[in-house]
Amino acid sequence: NSGGTVTSTGGVVSFTNCTSLTILVALATDYVMDYSKSYHSGIAPATTVAVQIAAATAKSYSTLKAAHIADFQHYFNRVSLNLGSEPSSRTNLPTDQRIIANSADDDHDLEALLYQYGRYLMLSSSRSNGVPSNLQGLWNDSNTAPWHSDYHTDINIQMNYWGAEVANLSECTAPLFNYIQSQLPAWRWATSNAFHTRGWSVRTSLNLNGGMGWNWDLPGADWMCMPVWEHYYYTGDTNFLRNYAYPMAKELCEFWQDRLITNSDGTLVSPQGWSPEHGPSAENGVTYDQELVWDVFDNYLRFSSILNTDSVYRATVQDLQNRLLKPRVGPWGELREWLYTADSQTDEHRHTSHLVGVYPGHQITPDGTPALAKAAAVSLIARGDPGEVCEWQFVNRAAIWARLGNGEQAHHRLALLFSNPCLEPNLLCRYSDSGGGYDGVPQLDGNFGILGSISEMLLQSYEGEIVLLPALPSAWPSGSVTGLRARGGFSVDMTWTNSHLISATIHSINGTNCIVQYGGLTNQFDIPPGGSAQFTPHNSN
Repeated sequence: NSGGTVTSTGGVVSFTNCTSLTILVALATDYVMDYSKSYHSGIAPATTVAVQIAAATAKSYSTLKAAHIADFQHYFNRVSLNLGSEPSSRTNLPTDQRIIANSADDDHDLEALLYQYGRYLMLSSSRSNGVPSNLQGLWNDSNTAPWHSDYHTDINIQMNYWGAEVANLSECTAPLFNYIQSQLPAWRWATSNAFHTRGWSVRTSLNLNGGMGWNWDLPGADWMCMPVWEHYYYTGDTNFLRNYAYPMAKELCEFWQDRLITNSDGTLVSPQGWSPEHGPSAENGVTYDQELVWDVFDNYLRFSSILNTDSVYRATVQDLQNRLLKPRVGPWGELREWLYTADSQTDEHRHTSHLVGVYPGHQITPDGTPALAKAAAVSLIARGDPGEVCEWQFVNRAAIWARLGNGEQAHHRLALLFSNPCLEPNLLCRYSDSGGGYDGVPQLDGNFGILGSISEMLLQSYEGEIVLLPALPSAWPSGSVTGLRARGGFSVDMTWTNSHLISATIHSINGTNCIVQYGGLTNQFDIPPGGSAQFTPHNSN
């Protein structure tokens, strides 16, 4: 306190005639990400907070605040985003009124704010030495939280980290990687006990102590590890690849090597899978399973070649991937969701699990597999704008449409966040299921997933090229972005006007070659580490 007096009696703090009061709060548990210690450090939380409070008390408020701001802005200021300026009459509105006023879908500065808000939330809920962000991110106010405030592996924890790398917050992935590593002994035991295989897999709901709940989601492990693979592709960190990503990919391959069965046509299929959270309870060869198994095989093959290791097992995995049942086009032009069950043209289910091979996977692409990409679009159109209002599904479909190169459809899905009851007045996403028990519950995968979907509209780099403005909607005719990351170790700044690229600057972090593409025009650059190159439409081939 400054001035006056402060007393503490019977658990009550009283202050009188103070000109200012600084309150220091420290929180801790004895939880530790270590299976061998049963996830308990053995250090009493009171001991931890006493040390923290003593260290903080030795510093002034201004010093503490300055340190916080410097730490935060070191990461946050890496990316700027301008999707169009708005009149002050709009930007000066309180946020709750501004959300309502955007029903006409014309406040693109608010969309950019929502993007940066997602980065703010990620920085605030997924930092080193912490746990990964869960269904409520970090902001749960109940000991009986919806869905136990846990981790769901059939899209939710994955969506939380879609944008970490591309939105230049690579460090925020560390808690997820540490979490996976800490749970592996428990997951291996549960998987072996249930399926008698090598390797590991997971159920749909997970906690921090090796526990798993509702429904096995066998390829959910492959999906949850996509951020692991992406971390290598974005950073080029070969130590991370050799010591963490590669062993994990190999173990997942071993699980599927033991698990797959031969179908009547000679293809390999996943037995008794499901298409979360939709359709029959179990069926062989569901597309969701097949796409994710293909993806983990594909990443293992790349990693093995890069590290020049395990050539014998690499050939085994290549054979397995070649024999996998691949996605198929159905009778009305749709991408089949199941091997046996027919897809309905009037199905408006919230999940589109069979499109994971489009995004965040890369098995289905407009250039590489145009027939399958067209079929994926047919499936998306048939699903429509569902009656079940879930904030994550709009963001999910926006990302898929962006990967398919359709900026108008992608932007339409983002706009639904504002026209449906999906945002709290403070811009936190909320789940709404029309009175199904969790109506109005904060659920932050939508906030995090926006990083992936908006970034995907502006920049893609999954096929060995950096593609600029691949799904720019007409709603964003002019704008700019700095600091987006691209696979291969690059950072990209761009400016566009009248829906056309003006210029882009490619910054090399790792000093590798890159191919840059815009509107069918390409240029190849050899940029030294720390160097930059300019790409403009007139200097491309």
